[in-house]
Amino acid sequence: MRIINTVKNPAFLGFIFLILFPGCIKEGNFEKAREYQRQSAVYYERAATEYRGLIKSGRDLDRVYLELGKLYYDRGQAEQAIGAFKNTSDIRAKKFLAISYYRLGNYTDALEIFSKHQITDDEYLYYYGRTCEKLNLFDKALEVYKKIKDRGFASLALERVNLIEKQVRAIQIKDISPEVNKLILASPGEDAYPQAGALILSCDEKIEVTAQNTQVASLHYIIKILNERGKEDFSETHIEYDSTYEKVELEYARTIKPDGTIAEVGTRHIRDVSKYLNFPLYSNARVYIISFPEVSNGAVIEYKMRLYRNELINKKDFVLSYPLQAGQPMLKANFSIDLPPDRALHIKTLNNEYNTFGADLRPRIELERGRLNYFWRFKDIPQIIPESNMPPAVQVNPAILISTFNSWEEVYQWWRRLARDKMRADRAIEEKVKALIRRENSPEARARAIYNFCAKEIRYVAVEYGQAGYEPHYAGDIFKNKYGDCKDQAILLVTMLREAGLNAWPVLIPTKESYNLNADFPSMLFNHAIAALQLEDKIIFLDPTAETCSFGDLPAGDQERQVLLIKEDKYEIENTPLYPAGHNLTRQTLALKVNSDETLTGRKSVFTQGIYGQGQRYWLLYTPPQLVEEVLKEKIQGISIGAVLGRYNIENLGDLNKPVVLDYEFRGTEYFISAGNLRVMPELSGLDTSLVAKDRRIYPLDFGVPDSREMVFEIEIPDNFVIKYIPDSVSEDTAWLSFIVEYSRKKNKLLFRQKIELKKTTVSTADYPDFKVFFEQLAKKIKQRVILEKVK
Repeated sequence: MRIINTVKNPAFLGFIFLILFPGCIKEGNFEKAREYQRQSAVYYERAATEYRGLIKSGRDLDRVYLELGKLYYDRGQAEQAIGAFKNTSDIRAKKFLAISYYRLGNYTDALEIFSKHQITDDEYLYYYGRTCEKLNLFDKALEVYKKIKDRGFASLALERVNLIEKQVRAIQIKDISPEVNKLILASPGEDAYPQAGALILSCDEKIEVTAQNTQVASLHYIIKILNERGKEDFSETHIEYDSTYEKVELEYARTIKPDGTIAEVGTRHIRDVSKYLNFPLYSNARVYIISFPEVSNGAVIEYKMRLYRNELINKKDFVLSYPLQAGQPMLKANFSIDLPPDRALHIKTLNNEYNTFGADLRPRIELERGRLNYFWRFKDIPQIIPESNMPPAVQVNPAILISTFNSWEEVYQWWRRLARDKMRADRAIEEKVKALIRRENSPEARARAIYNFCAKEIRYVAVEYGQAGYEPHYAGDIFKNKYGDCKDQAILLVTMLREAGLNAWPVLIPTKESYNLNADFPSMLFNHAIAALQLEDKIIFLDPTAETCSFGDLPAGDQERQVLLIKEDKYEIENTPLYPAGHNLTRQTLALKVNSDETLTGRKSVFTQGIYGQGQRYWLLYTPPQLVEEVLKEKIQGISIGAVLGRYNIENLGDLNKPVVLDYEFRGTEYFISAGNLRVMPELSGLDTSLVAKDRRIYPLDFGVPDSREMVFEIEIPDNFVIKYIPDSVSEDTAWLSFIVEYSRKKNKLLFRQKIELKKTTVSTADYPDFKVFFEQLAKKIKQRVILEKVK
């Protein structure tokens, strides 16, 4: 073999140099390009100045504004172009005015121009059609596109028509996807799954993390519709995403009809909308909606898509949760995570005691082509059939949690950097804090005043934490706009508390609908943010998003949760309190006077605090007074048929510092049940045994929080009646609850008191049979009535 290693021809050397170094361009070429660019900008400004001078002259203004608008239009300055085009009546300007509105995303004003002017220009018609699509006017868009004749725009219009229509053609699924066809043909029907509305035939989810810390989630679902419930659940699919960092790409979506023909999803079946349209601060939270055509019993919907994320949570880490069960049976499910080999993946499994179907939650791990692949394969995952009073799904659904965070210190340092500059009081906040605390003499009173302001005056936008990003907005912006999501309201509250000289910090919290914090598993699975205040040596948790929750109280979902306090120099993992039964109290008092003709007058008072106070205050604040009155009228019918409502009064409704009290008076024509000379009093005590209607339970009974419910009745008996029988008092005290019913008489008055105090928040499935027996026996024991006799 001959090896030529010497080249003597200098021209050949130059040729080799150009091939090896094609990017080397003379610097002078760049300078020329830059000079032309500078000249272009100069001439553009000169042209604009000349046109403005012509406008001042006041001559031929229609033409001048048209030309100026075209100058701006060609330069891409849509807003300036609109300003010029609106000042000319030249019909040629209407085309560019409408297109400029389209380019700015102002489709409503664009449509108004397009609809008003019958211009046959093909570019005009093309953007008319695009505007109709943006406003979901697909039939009108098709009509407009079909008017386009020009070859260039006609081809673009044809693409849009095909995307919109994608109508059912004589295409069978077996011809384009034999694998899917085989899966459908082998799938069982409704007889095999009588509880299901649909069958998830295949669910394939793959997460790919790149070396550049971007992420691609690939999703492929095949779902068979069994009945009306399945149609209700799956005729539309909603994919939520954050447009700041994420992009949705639909590869295809279709309905496979029972005869195997395909109905494709076109653009008319797709909407990409803001989730919080009325709140510009969260316009990045979006929903991609697919509406499947021709969904019927026996049809199959299939879609395949990708969700791109260009930046991970803290630019390098990610967290995932993969619950195994869904609301419908799942015949096959694949889940995989593909990532660079140097990434540490931490995995935690939860609720293994409910994995009664033998799913293997351990990943298989492979190193392939320099990538690390974790994957899971599942078959025949049963559906979750809800039970009344069951715990949240996160407590009973077997799940795999995944995180690349190595420590809670990493989580803390990242989030503190996001939030620390946002907690600065501007002049408006400083003045408001001064006004709020001017007359308050103690730290608690100052904190209470500030909390009450944030809870009542800053409107809560119910954006789950992370949906619209993890970074809060500036406290000044939230104060100015008077609305915010949970993290923003927490930031404002902390800022104002600090401005008042108090120690306060933001808190990341997983509510009871989310996975609780695990000290040994650092992650970002929080779905909420609140605040913490330190008064002396006590920490008080405050949730300003709960506008009817009093200072020092918490909504039920915030109680007994492990949370992350973001302090200035460190983090702390703390527990929010679970308040005792007496904290969550509802007390009803009823005073009745029965007259000798058996008519009656009465007064009822309802006192609430804790979770009952939050609910009662919310109902009374947000229900029209007429409807409140109607509800009260309905309630008194249970005391006396045809009862008439008198005066009613609500105390402390707008004062978060005091419990809400509702009082109302009424009168009625009857109260007793007649049996000859005997009268039977309506049942005063009772328990709802529907709570224990099931013979056995799959999931525990969940009561949420401990509570206490009291009823105190005083019934004045007329002189022409005597009491023949009073039930015995009953007292029970168990590990689950304590129960007291007391009957007594005082002269001509019958006194009744019932109190139920819930001690435990759950009854386990193992304890349920004993609880059922106890509860039913107690209900029978107290099912007694007072008997009277008419003597005159």
